[in-house]
Amino acid sequence: MRLIRGGSLHGHSSSSSYYSSNSAENSSISFNSAEINNYFYEGRGGLMYLNNDSVASAIFLACERGALPELRQFVSSCFIELANLKNELEETPLHVASGNGFEELVHFLLKCGCNPNIGDGQGDTPLIWAARNGHTNVFKYLLKSIEMVNATNKNQETALHIATRYTQGKAVLALLEAGADPHLMDKHLETSLHIAAWDGQNGLLDLLCRFSHFLDIQNSDGDSALHIAAIRGHLECLESLLENGAQVDLQNQSGQTALHMALSRGHVDIAILLLGRGCNSTIQDQNGDTPLHLAAEKGLFTIAQTICQLNIPIDIQNSQGLSPLHVAARFGSIEIVRCLCLAGANVHLKTNDGMTAEIVALAQEHKHIAVLLGKVKQEKEKQKFVEQLTTLDIPLNRIKLKVFGSQGAGKTRLIQALQRPSSASSLNSLVESVSRRFSGSLFLSSSTTQTGPPSVHSNKGNQNNDCAFSSSTSDEGIHSATSSTSSTSSSAINSQQQQQLPPPNRHKTWPYSNNTISGNNNKEFKNGQQGIDIQNMSFTECGEFSVWNFSGHEPSHICYDHFVGNTDCVHLVVTRCSDDPQDEYKELLYWLNFLKGRVTPTEPIGHCGLMARRAVVAIVGTFCGTDSSSSSSPSSPSQPPITLNEAEAMMKTLKMRFETHFEIHPQLLLVDLSAQTDCKGLKELRNFLVKSRESILQRLQRPLRLLDPALFFLEQLREKYSQFPCVTWNYFTYLIPSEVNPLASDGHCRQLIQQLQLIGEVVYLRDECKELDYIVISPEWLGTHLLGTLFSNQFAQTNRTNGRLMFEDFAAAFPEVADTGDLLQIMETLQICSLVEPDFEFPAFITCNPPIDIWQPNRPQFLYAGLRIKPARGMEQTMQAIFPRIQVSMRKSMQDFQDSLDAELLQWKGCSKMLSGKMEALVRLIGDSVEVQIRGPSSMSNSAIYFLEDLTNLVEQTAAEVAPGISIERHFLSPKHLKEHRTNPASFTPEVIMEMQLNESLIIENSDGEQEEFTDVVCFGSTEVAGLLSLGIDISVAQLQPCTRSELAALLDPSDPMGRDWSILAVRLNLAEALPSVDSTGQSLSRTDQLLAEWAITTAGNASIGRLATILSEMGRDDVKQLLFRRVPLYLFNSTPQIITENNIVNNNEII
Repeated sequence: MRLIRGGSLHGHSSSSSYYSSNSAENSSISFNSAEINNYFYEGRGGLMYLNNDSVASAIFLACERGALPELRQFVSSCFIELANLKNELEETPLHVASGNGFEELVHFLLKCGCNPNIGDGQGDTPLIWAARNGHTNVFKYLLKSIEMVNATNKNQETALHIATRYTQGKAVLALLEAGADPHLMDKHLETSLHIAAWDGQNGLLDLLCRFSHFLDIQNSDGDSALHIAAIRGHLECLESLLENGAQVDLQNQSGQTALHMALSRGHVDIAILLLGRGCNSTIQDQNGDTPLHLAAEKGLFTIAQTICQLNIPIDIQNSQGLSPLHVAARFGSIEIVRCLCLAGANVHLKTNDGMTAEIVALAQEHKHIAVLLGKVKQEKEKQKFVEQLTTLDIPLNRIKLKVFGSQGAGKTRLIQALQRPSSASSLNSLVESVSRRFSGSLFLSSSTTQTGPPSVHSNKGNQNNDCAFSSSTSDEGIHSATSSTSSTSSSAINSQQQQQLPPPNRHKTWPYSNNTISGNNNKEFKNGQQGIDIQNMSFTECGEFSVWNFSGHEPSHICYDHFVGNTDCVHLVVTRCSDDPQDEYKELLYWLNFLKGRVTPTEPIGHCGLMARRAVVAIVGTFCGTDSSSSSSPSSPSQPPITLNEAEAMMKTLKMRFETHFEIHPQLLLVDLSAQTDCKGLKELRNFLVKSRESILQRLQRPLRLLDPALFFLEQLREKYSQFPCVTWNYFTYLIPSEVNPLASDGHCRQLIQQLQLIGEVVYLRDECKELDYIVISPEWLGTHLLGTLFSNQFAQTNRTNGRLMFEDFAAAFPEVADTGDLLQIMETLQICSLVEPDFEFPAFITCNPPIDIWQPNRPQFLYAGLRIKPARGMEQTMQAIFPRIQVSMRKSMQDFQDSLDAELLQWKGCSKMLSGKMEALVRLIGDSVEVQIRGPSSMSNSAIYFLEDLTNLVEQTAAEVAPGISIERHFLSPKHLKEHRTNPASFTPEVIMEMQLNESLIIENSDGEQEEFTDVVCFGSTEVAGLLSLGIDISVAQLQPCTRSELAALLDPSDPMGRDWSILAVRLNLAEALPSVDSTGQSLSRTDQLLAEWAITTAGNASIGRLATILSEMGRDDVKQLLFRRVPLYLFNSTPQIITENNIVNNNEII
């Protein structure tokens, strides 16, 4: 294969000479004797036209310039025979005129007897000259016969070869239509197809394929065009050749197919395409190598895995006796070694030198591979490892149950009530207790013979765990594993214990837990739960759950987003019923908004805005009725303080507000916590848990058999790291293949960690900044011990008012952790603190209020601007839990400053002040919004707007990270009022600003009725920066966020009495023809969302927010229009050029 291609370039090739710079327009040129004598032309070879015959030189010069009148004069006055005129390169005037595309001149020269078939010194005909430069206008004079079309030069290249090499598409088409043969080969036996494939000219290749009957012509190396496209990595060319019938398994002189050649250069995408087209991956080249050998040598795991899945022989040996496993061991590709072993590779196979793959690995000092191969030498062990990496046919036996509610709502007592046996199970326990008297020895025998690691999957046997023996013998759920929490035996709870339930067993791998609930004797429980209480439980008749009881203690809410957001679990929102339903409603609104904000919206958008994966939620109202022991009629149920009508009205309202994001149980489940038996509400709650658990488990991926031994190993790992049960992700991916299953790949580890998270055995913490992820192998340590201690009242009493803590403070609170730095690293990953040398700052612990003079009115000459970032209506009380995280982000942003930059950040409770040169920024929490104010000298207006934009983006991005499900609005403040330091400055709502843009105005009216200019409000009066803005009305509807699209669908999908719904919208969008296809989807997909997506595709240039708003107004749907205006960006920056000020403050990306 030639890696450097040759061409027909020579000294006077018009592609690089003076010829190419002239055109027929430059033909009006006069010549005199002095000009001719003084003119010279130096080509690539340093040759000159000037020679002894100055008239001949002038003729060539006239042909260069297209000077037909002067040429006629020379010919008539000098009696020159143009047909026999040549220069030193054997070029004729016809070559020169054709190469420059002078149509009339070519016609004149042909009339004068110039021969169009004669070649120059390289054998190039005038047609080749014209084809090289794409001058198809002269083809009609030069294409007189097929022989002329297919004439070749000394390299056996035709005009079609040359036009293809120089990517002259029009010339290629003209030549093919004139009868040029695309199958003709040059001296290297290459056709035009080879040239197009080499250069990646997919358009030309498509054209040539249409005129070619045989695409598999091979050059002198035996390469077809497909081989060349594969080795050059031109995916589109390869697709064109395959679609037009090129042979995928053709071999060249080295025995290589296109797949061989693609892999030799590491072109994974090409190889995947060829494998998908059914190429034979067992073909061997002249060295005996298959494509799998090459993938093993290059470390191309994806290709090796794909080939192994084809169920083809993988132990083929090459001429040296090396199998792909030998090659992978030799080059140190452990992932491919695992893949081959999983596919059944023979580890005992020997090379021609008698070496196994294990010995080959040792010879190359790949000891980790040798150890792996040593573990799978025994066929029985190997099969065990292979089987562990397959999936079971049954679902997981546990999912998470997340319980939310304020302090005192009764969450813990509700969980205890779920643990006790129901009436039906109590009767079963009585029957079983009688049975055990006659068959106790049988249960004991089965219990004592149980060996091996416990199962982690659902068992269709006894799910009620009604007795101690049955729970350890017949139900081998996750709870039976030593690494998990065992559920409390129902039969062990007698009637006297039902009022004070014993705690379920917990992980005891760390010795410093002081938060274990022990009935009413627990001090911490009396003072209120802190952090997240995590227990694995088996609820009677409900199955197994990993119960996560989230404390209602408000300071700990700032980090709950790391544990909330997955929809593959059940959520309970618990409220304490009171005599005032409004109090309950407000409390439920807070928690439902909290959940909605932290669940990432998923697509596609369903009918009426329903998200694809909605969280399963039930609302439980707890109360303590009359004690049945003192009641005159014990059988009569206690009445809750809320009436049935009040409960129904509240649930109807909540469902309307949240049904797009939640699958909400339609009823308020009222549970009497004082009842000794299941009340009606508790029975309904059990039924809800059973159905929800089954529904979620059925949609989840089936578990790996590796999960059982992984749990067994996890318990050992907890014991080893009991003081600090955290490992990095990289270390985890090392431990699993090293200690559990040597064939487990990174993909298996990812699948395993996902399943471990689903069942509540680990917590995965991602650090986006440092790209270092952590696995917390004891969730209870993180939720109860670390966070519970951190946010406890006792720890709060030791904090400084500025929220800064030293290493010594944490060493005293967590004496079991050897390296306090590791502990603080976890807290940084949780984004609740940041490093401020030599301390760590915890904004949630800051108690000092900002000083009164924080924003003195002593800068009358400064420019002012600001805005308030508010959550969408109905999402109140959202920013309070986010603001400490914003302060953490601001502190971390300071680390990105340049050393020479004069910057400072001061932080107080609910307020931060940033100084950047002469500019000042104030960021503070005002009610439910975050206010950002900027002021600075008028000379720094350009930098000030970027300063404001960066701080605003930081606030919005942090809010999106913590609560991706909320929508944010920008409400700009009056610069005039800010400069006057008014306590409550007027604002400009998003609707007002968008309406101003729609009306093409520059004046906007604030909430006080005063008018100001848009550039003053947004751009500090800078017209330069204003010119960089793309207005919100010009943004494409394709950029609408999922939350916004869901809200639009909720408003437009339902049928409107006056027809102002999605169907009329389709007509207004000129998409009436799309109505049948959209309507055919029924209620599975949102019709509105489909229409907007189709509109954005078919009329991309017109599908703007402004146009949509106009159409909505014409439809009479101003309600939808106003929603749209509140959700879209008010503007976007087209570019961010560097703006250097007198203080060397660089543009927005470097201000913060």
